[in-house]
Amino acid sequence: MFEKHPTLTPGRQRLSVFVGLILLNLVLAQFVKLPTRTFSFDVLGSELGFDLSAGWLMAILVAGLVCTGTDALVRTHPRAHELELRYTFVYWILPGLLGLAVARLLAQAPTQLVWAAGLVATGVLFVIVLIAEYTTVDALAPSYPQARLFLNVVAYALAFVVFNLVYQTRGRSLITATAMLVIAFALALDLLWGTRVEASRTTIIAAVVGLILGESSWAMNYWQISSWSGSIVLMLVFYVMTGLASQHLQGKLARRVLFEFFVVAVIGIAVLIFFHP
Repeated sequence: MFEKHPTLTPGRQRLSVFVGLILLNLVLAQFVKLPTRTFSFDVLGSELGFDLSAGWLMAILVAGLVCTGTDALVRTHPRAHELELRYTFVYWILPGLLGLAVARLLAQAPTQLVWAAGLVATGVLFVIVLIAEYTTVDALAPSYPQARLFLNVVAYALAFVVFNLVYQTRGRSLITATAMLVIAFALALDLLWGTRVEASRTTIIAAVVGLILGESSWAMNYWQISSWSGSIVLMLVFYVMTGLASQHLQGKLARRVLFEFFVVAVIGIAVLIFFHP
């Protein structure tokens, strides 16, 4: 997918070891059986509790491993010192959420065959995503536009998957809405970081997007709709907000762009009304 170039691809041995370690942890997660822990505490005089299952705990651990490995991988880029990578945490976002999502999805695989096929697909996807993240370290790299476009597609796909995973828990709004806020903020930051605008503006706008998604999730918890419908609504809001924010940061926000996003929103609402997923 990406042009082979010494500054565009990480070391093959380092990459293969890292991906192999991720897959090994996903395999081990199938055999680790831990009891579900219940946590409860008081918030504003009201008792709030949530269950932390073994599946979610292992998913969080896998995500942490992926973030740590991605940081180390990105720092091996030949131009890392020249570019003064002060914000390497941005490169953790997609791989980390991908690790979280695949750990949960593999745990829900209906058969061993589906699980094995998913594991293989996960390995291939991680290789491509990590190479793309490595490529985007240098905005002047020949394959930067293709790598950034691919990562944007992955970001929106992950947004839908993770929104669905959180929404289907039907947990208390204080927990699920907060999780949506953090996830949406992180994904929006990754998407908007590609505009190469100053970090402060990008972070503030990404935080606004996260806040809107968190509030939307809180309100939607009172709706009697399926997790698929809820995820589509949240995805639609996220897509429109990040799209408009990106155009604004690049100075390209115009009536035509507003109309295009309006059409996308109308089509999405029409799909929800007529098909009721």
